[in-house]
Amino acid sequence: MAANKTIVLITGANQGLGYYAAQQLAATGKYHTLVGSRDIGKAERAIESLANDASVKVNADSLEPIQIDVTSDESIKAAAQTVEKKHGKLDILMNNAGIAGGQAAATDGSGPSLREIYRQHYDTNLFGAAQVTETFLPLLRKSTVPGGKRIAFTSSGLSSLQWAAEDEPNMNAANYPIYRSTKTALNMIMLYYVKTLEKEGFVVSASDPGYCATNLNDNNGYKDPRDGAEVLVRAAVEDKEAVHGRVVDENGPEPW
Repeated sequence: MAANKTIVLITGANQGLGYYAAQQLAATGKYHTLVGSRDIGKAERAIESLANDASVKVNADSLEPIQIDVTSDESIKAAAQTVEKKHGKLDILMNNAGIAGGQAAATDGSGPSLREIYRQHYDTNLFGAAQVTETFLPLLRKSTVPGGKRIAFTSSGLSSLQWAAEDEPNMNAANYPIYRSTKTALNMIMLYYVKTLEKEGFVVSASDPGYCATNLNDNNGYKDPRDGAEVLVRAAVEDKEAVHGRVVDENGPEPW
């Protein structure tokens, strides 16, 4: 029964990192996970796929589809109303939905302008996460379960200013400037919530799942998304001392 479990919402959970994070949470038997997707049908199919995956035992009753488009305020508000009506509160919010498209405008004007590319990335990766957080805060404040009142953002090692300045391997500042700038900005939003919600008992964190093979990068990543999802889950459920106010990967906190 959902009433006996910690309620978790994962945006962008019908595929990739969010999909496997939902699987890992559901497999524990401790969480009731809301599988967020812009298309409710995709969320339903994702749950069916998870339930039929023989490699990890998951009870489909621990998963619930929910429609949420993070680029639409109306969709976000409707999702919050659905959660309030069905569950009365939310314990953990995992802001995971994101995009990583082309980083340069076409020189012949055949595609979107540079401004439009920036706008698309920021609308999903930053504005969407901020709006979802603000909209669900009243429900998160109602959480009374141990380990509740959690907000976790999916960031990236590419967000690190230190690594970019030092030209760490695969972190060269010339690579993916638009996408990575959204994640650097997201880290600042994460810290804002750390400072403003700390006195209320919130734990706020961000994760760097690594370069995982997902649709985000046309499956070109070298890392298994299941491993990346473990980092997302860690940021969302580990003890405050390990993750609060930091971007963490599988080895611990990362440099800013």
